[in-house]
Amino acid sequence: MNKESIDKSKMCSHLQKKLFEEDGVYHPLWITMLDEPELTAIVRSRQLHVYRNGKKVLVLAGKAAPKIIREDRICELLPGRKEQIERISQMEQRFNKALAFIQEPTITPESLEAIKEDIAILDEYYGSEVWRQDFADDEAGRLPEGLKRGVLSEDGIWNLLSDFRELARKLKIKK
Repeated sequence: MNKESIDKSKMCSHLQKKLFEEDGVYHPLWITMLDEPELTAIVRSRQLHVYRNGKKVLVLAGKAAPKIIREDRICELLPGRKEQIERISQMEQRFNKALAFIQEPTITPESLEAIKEDIAILDEYYGSEVWRQDFADDEAGRLPEGLKRGVLSEDGIWNLLSDFRELARKLKIKK
């Protein structure tokens, strides 16, 4: 793709700044698009629609959030994307660790103490706007297919937190 193939006059001015200015949040995507011949783009409704080998992967807008259509390595360049995937992976590890402890047949006060910090972090995450956004991105199919994300299951995390509270109550552990 080359710079001249994009009709900037039909593109939102906010998007132009984000994409073409060196300090723009989408500028790394633009540089990548110029370097990868299998990537193409077209301006539609003032937005930039990005394609890889003829299949749409991403829509960039000026003021609205980017819309990931299909998981692609270029999506990893979106601001906050890498951090989101790392956060979900870390929360998934805490979730699985706590779940394994909770499901042990001979649970002890010591084993509950061992996961107390993980439970507190998961509880804070589950009640946050960040979790809701991660959940919405998962529901919309915006997360990579191979990403483990049981922590984004409403029932799974709610059950874990409830089970912990119940066991803590029975074993008289302060939460």
